Amino acid sequence: MRQKNEQMVIFIDDRPIRIVKKKELGEIPSKVDFDLVIDARLSPLKVENFSGHTCIINASIDQVEKMLMNLHAKSGIHFHALYIVAEDRKIYKQRIIKLYQLVEAAGGVVVNQKQDVLWMYRLGKWDLPKGKLEKNEKFETAAVREVEEECNVKADLGNKICTTYHTYTHKNKLVLKKTRWYAMHTNFTGILIPQAEEGIEKVEWMNEKQQIQALTNTYSSIRYVIEKSKLIQRIG
Repeated sequence: MRQKNEQMVIFIDDRPIRIVKKKELGEIPSKVDFDLVIDARLSPLKVENFSGHTCIINASIDQVEKMLMNLHAKSGIHFHALYIVAEDRKIYKQRIIKLYQLVEAAGGVVVNQKQDVLWMYRLGKWDLPKGKLEKNEKFETAAVREVEEECNVKADLGNKICTTYHTYTHKNKLVLKKTRWYAMHTNFTGILIPQAEEGIEKVEWMNEKQQIQALTNTYSSIRYVIEKSKLIQRIG
């Protein structure tokens, strides 16, 4: 089956940056839909001026690359979300990925028989099980393996939910972690064992009410995954 050219969402400093097609936003974006709309043909892309939900139109890929590097150079980001309208999203995606050292990972949104979802607590935030691919490993295999290693849960693989990209710095290099997320189901009723060597403090099954609370203390990328999974009716 041919892969769908899905929307690319990059998380820099926990802020979502979406590469979208023009048709996905309808007609010319306006301040009715965004706090700020910048036409890159008319105004320079100064990241310190971005605020709220900012939309950038008519930007060349060279302008976008320079803007992303400027974002990494700033000590703080003041906007909530950034939308970049691309004529050819595939080309933008390929060029953006080349700016970074790429790391591939996979994770799962695991649901049990009670329709509770598996969460883990690490580094002061609630998170979902995920991890890097081993050499020559497939995304699907890695996702199932990471769930078992990090939470002691055997799960059956379902459909792909989405792909996230988030950035960080390692040994003075900019890294882009590409994570494919999968829906999973399990009949597991045993003991949840957090993988302590990975810094995981606890693992819990959560119902919808508990998840809504957990979402107030998680990463924007995880909120995005839960939103795409459509397991929660309303995410505030």
